[in-house]
Amino acid sequence: MEIEIDNKYAPVVAFAYNRADKILGCLKSLENNPEANSTILYIYCDGAKSENGAAKVEETRKALREYKKTAGFKETYLIEAEKNKGLAKSIIEGVTEVINKHQKAIIIEDDLVLSEDFLKYMNGALDYYQDNKNIGVISAYTYPIKGLSEYQKDIYIMHKGDCWGWATWADRWNDADWADVDFQQYFKDKKLRRRFENTENGWDLLMLLQSQGKISSWAVRWVLNLLKNDLWTVYPRYSLVTNNGFDGSGTHSNKSEESHYFAELVKVDHDIIFENLSPDVLLEKQAAVFPRKGFKAGVKYWLKRIYVLFFDLKRIF
Repeated sequence: MEIEIDNKYAPVVAFAYNRADKILGCLKSLENNPEANSTILYIYCDGAKSENGAAKVEETRKALREYKKTAGFKETYLIEAEKNKGLAKSIIEGVTEVINKHQKAIIIEDDLVLSEDFLKYMNGALDYYQDNKNIGVISAYTYPIKGLSEYQKDIYIMHKGDCWGWATWADRWNDADWADVDFQQYFKDKKLRRRFENTENGWDLLMLLQSQGKISSWAVRWVLNLLKNDLWTVYPRYSLVTNNGFDGSGTHSNKSEESHYFAELVKVDHDIIFENLSPDVLLEKQAAVFPRKGFKAGVKYWLKRIYVLFFDLKRIF
């Protein structure tokens, strides 16, 4: 398909699977953005994992085909996978395809609800930081951390990376070499592992599970790549994304364990001022207290950490 490239507005890449109500709610919140009618939307729908799940996947696809007829975007493309790829492969392949056409992209998943300032912020940040090679990612979600209550700037920066409404450029994304990890080297590098774990409790365990083939995560590899290359993430002071998936319906969602991540959407009453700042150490420390999404602080988390310790001892001896 021939697509007219408009560098003013980054395309949005949305990922859906088997939750028709979630993806429709997400896209309708995106339509409330004034920039939506100038934005190209790509929707990637993964295939069913088994025959048992095929009905819900097809229900979601039918809903999206119908939605596409009246969608309020400049152009809407629906890409339906013939077979199940899994979330990691779907995101890696989908983002790569779109970002290499447009050189930048905004990425969302089905359980997000977006502020009507979402696209204005994302496009403004992508333009402002395009030539700042310290910046690897733009995040529209922000953590409900105490330090922001008296914070005076519109944005802050951390060594981190998040997946609830984010954006990047082709050069940063492709530099991840998508995204091979030398696990032997990683597990020998104690300093890197501590830094990685200290951005958000749980990353090091996820890397162990990734190395063992027990999970397949694009995010753990992406954030490690950002950290290794000292690439920073820009966050808004007020969250422009909230998550609607705390009902247990998602692959990695758990109502009881993740509700502390909930952030209310805010209507920004002024033009957001972007600045070239350095990572904020205080805010990084406060954000690091939050366990990695899918992990609960407390006994369960530390039992998982003990599992990592046994892995280290086993590898040494």
